[in-house]
Amino acid sequence: MDQTLTSVRWDAEYRLGRYGAEPPLPFVKQILATLQEHPAVLEGSGLYVGCGNGRNYLPLVDAGLQLVGLDLSAEALKQLATQRPTLASALHCEDFHGFQPDHCFNYLIALQVFQHGNTADVASYFNKVAALLKPGGLFFLRVNSNTTQIYHAHKVVERNDQGGFTIQYLEGPKRDLFVHFYSRDELAMLTQSAFRMLSEPQEDVVQRTSPKTGVWAQWEMIGERL
Repeated sequence: MDQTLTSVRWDAEYRLGRYGAEPPLPFVKQILATLQEHPAVLEGSGLYVGCGNGRNYLPLVDAGLQLVGLDLSAEALKQLATQRPTLASALHCEDFHGFQPDHCFNYLIALQVFQHGNTADVASYFNKVAALLKPGGLFFLRVNSNTTQIYHAHKVVERNDQGGFTIQYLEGPKRDLFVHFYSRDELAMLTQSAFRMLSEPQEDVVQRTSPKTGVWAQWEMIGERL
């Protein structure tokens, strides 16, 4: 994954108001409910990868979670810290691949972020999550599904045996970025050695708002570190 280009693209999106007026994802409620069912995990600390400007991060913190925020976009973190100055020390502008905390976490949240990059990047994300979670820790994931009807012009640059594929966008806000779309079988393969599924992958399918066409689909799943 080109970290610099990804950062530039997302900085531009946040300056244009990305997510500023959008409500949290419904999945946030499921994250909170699951953590409440696991009080020993809830009492520990968590890592939110791709926290952005706080659309989903802030509701979780407001619910009492001790949550470190990580994002490549300095603009997003600036907006978040402006909203909540007391959280500034918990925010890190850094790539997940290179992030080296001094402790492991009880839970990790990654919503619509582990789709950035190609198949090699994807594998490294899951390996890193397994390394950063304590045994019994929880992994909350939301990522692109391969059933998505991709709207902007793009080219497919790779496909894998499980049905996942990577594209490079040729136009739009993610122009030139590589983005991955997962199959259910691919998620099973990536998680089988290190995680037990608490909630099997479920597709959330959303119809795009006119004038855009087609549907955007995301997998949501919850795993427990073995």
